[in-house]
Amino acid sequence: MKQVVAGVARRDQGWWLVRRGPGMKHPGMWEFPGGKLEAGESPVEALRRELWEELGVPVQVGAALGSARGEGLELHAFEIHFEGEPELREHDAEAVVPTSRLADYPMTPLNRRVAEQLPA
Repeated sequence: MKQVVAGVARRDQGWWLVRRGPGMKHPGMWEFPGGKLEAGESPVEALRRELWEELGVPVQVGAALGSARGEGLELHAFEIHFEGEPELREHDAEAVVPTSRLADYPMTPLNRRVAEQLPA
């Protein structure tokens, strides 16, 4: 089972999501950004690397917020804090969504399961 990580950023009005761009798998779906672990990487190292590649910004990684399994993947989500403003390099939109409205955004199944585990 492949290990993947996602960064979950809380903003004053809700949770920060990005929409997968046209060149990505599952285009148009909303997600918490992240990606696959490479050989020898810890989840925290992978998350920092992936978010730097996707968003061009360093992050502080905090507590684990949830996990989900399916589709041959195991997703681990961590709280993140940006050390600057993210730049959408692969995604085509961003949104800050209150917990009560997360269900209104189409997400991949694993991201949906993580969203369901987030505190209100």
